[in-house]
Amino acid sequence: MIRTILAMLLCLLSFQASAEEWNSTVSRVIDGDTFQLSRPLIKIRLCGVDTPERGQPGYREATLFTKRLVAGNAVQCRTVGEGTPCDGRSRKKSGARFVAQCFVGGRDIGMELVKSGHACAWRKYSGRHYVGNAACVK
Repeated sequence: MIRTILAMLLCLLSFQASAEEWNSTVSRVIDGDTFQLSRPLIKIRLCGVDTPERGQPGYREATLFTKRLVAGNAVQCRTVGEGTPCDGRSRKKSGARFVAQCFVGGRDIGMELVKSGHACAWRKYSGRHYVGNAACVK
């Protein structure tokens, strides 16, 4: 009986550790397409979009847009391989960051960045998912 309970507990814990969907608030926005979740404390790189890096034109605007979008709101993130437009095109991790599709209030954060002109659709990684709403396509 104890062995059965322990086996069930181990299965449950391993499932929770491998499940890569998170609901959290954002503790820090690094740039327009990268932020850090509060719990668990991990960095997320939005899949399929690209915003300007520090020192490039538009960096500040894209970063502020993302900050305003996520401020005080719960964010839902699903890593590549868990049903994102980037499945089969992108790796699950980029350095120390998880690559994920994230939503706030049911809205795709990447799509909001593309529609607002703060990000380019990155077709190589997301196919045509963001292309129809993009002024910029990579």
